Amino acid sequence: MPEAPLRPLTESEIHEYDTHGVVHVGGLFPEAWVTRMAAAVDCIHAEPTPMGRAVSDAEQGFTNDLFVWKSDDDFRDWVYDSPAAQVAQQVLREERIRHFYDQLFVKPPGCHVPTPWHHDVTFWPVDIESRNLCSIWITFDPISRATSGLEFVRGSHRWPERYKAITPTFDPYMMDSGFADPPDIDGHRDDYDLFCPDMAPGDCLIFDAHVVHGSSANTSTDSPRRAFATRWMGEGTVYDPRHATMPLLWSHGLEAGDALAGSLFPQVLPEVIPGECPRYEGSIEGPDPVLVQSFLERARVSLPSLELTKEKS
Repeated sequence: MPEAPLRPLTESEIHEYDTHGVVHVGGLFPEAWVTRMAAAVDCIHAEPTPMGRAVSDAEQGFTNDLFVWKSDDDFRDWVYDSPAAQVAQQVLREERIRHFYDQLFVKPPGCHVPTPWHHDVTFWPVDIESRNLCSIWITFDPISRATSGLEFVRGSHRWPERYKAITPTFDPYMMDSGFADPPDIDGHRDDYDLFCPDMAPGDCLIFDAHVVHGSSANTSTDSPRRAFATRWMGEGTVYDPRHATMPLLWSHGLEAGDALAGSLFPQVLPEVIPGECPRYEGSIEGPDPVLVQSFLERARVSLPSLELTKEKS
């Protein structure tokens, strides 16, 4: 069983998540986990995976990396052993919880890369009406709006509109969809209920896949913004491999309309399923080289190695 959080979420915190689509929570994760994962994020920032190098902005110092748990033991252990799955279980109100994927975001001091307004669900190869998906976004540094703290439009998870997936690097592939452009929120800030809490190291934001959010550049000269998100889902989230969604570089055997499951989307609660989780059992699970090559060609990136797996010494 994963480790329990230091405390359960309160009813008011769960109500805030339901009502606003986001809740700021502290005091859930033991200091040992916070310290360990801060060091793990630093390692990936120093040496991103090939996917990370393709979707980051090295010139500005911005690091974005995902599916790190498939190749790194610290991130794997967070999935299976940290309190995160039990936190997701509370907000989703489901007994069976699966891990969707992980993602880290590093903006060093002076990193002038904003994160455009977006909601996550259009980035993902899932049914866009899926309501049993949440993110747990934890910071390892003090955060304010000036240091690129996440900002949310509260209540936007109930909006009927679906918006284009706009990345910090404005990836044209991800924007090539029939979804609408996001509204000009920055130009009409008084029209929205905006929420950007100051956060302490170890605090987290738990938010719905449909809530609209973004962040400014890190205008600080001395404060980094290191953050890490894990995405979680309840039973029956449907796979929809439409155009302009994030790449899945591991073979998974799913067809359109299948429920997300298997070794790429393993069950964590109420227990792991034997044979579904090679990384939990200590085996390296490399990506499909054909899928990696296709992704790198699409990203117009030429990297010397297709190897995404790395054991820590």
